[in-house]
Amino acid sequence: MNDFSETFANRWFSVTFVWRDGLLVQTDLSAELKAATPPKSPYGAVLERIVTQYGDLHADEWPDLPLDRRNLSEFTMTVLDNLRLHAPRGIVTTYGRLAALCGSPRAARAVGGVMARNPWPLLYPCHRVLAANLGLGGFGPGIELKKTLLTLEKAPLPT
Repeated sequence: MNDFSETFANRWFSVTFVWRDGLLVQTDLSAELKAATPPKSPYGAVLERIVTQYGDLHADEWPDLPLDRRNLSEFTMTVLDNLRLHAPRGIVTTYGRLAALCGSPRAARAVGGVMARNPWPLLYPCHRVLAANLGLGGFGPGIELKKTLLTLEKAPLPT
């Protein structure tokens, strides 16, 4: 087993990338600033640059990472892929719109469940998904971090 993690931070958040057998299993996004580690994965230097410069980026720059998708349903991956495709940096969507993009317009709650269990926040930007009334909705790492991320990305914030 080749299990390890690497953590990168900026002044707003830290992200721990958890690897197992060469696959990215999850990312742990936290408003709590955890101690950064040196890059360990083949992608570490790029991930470190993206995280440390997150507030200065104009577009998502995530590399094509080997993700551990083995325990995810087809619906989950459809939702996550549509999220990444249709909610780039600076753009928000709603659970209902995302459900419709996935071909299941009545599945807003199911989409919310996918967002709540998203193993790779930031890579698949669940913080860009809002409630139907354009309220912030939920966000595992905390609503304040969701607001911070949307502000850094110059996305419209709900009033």
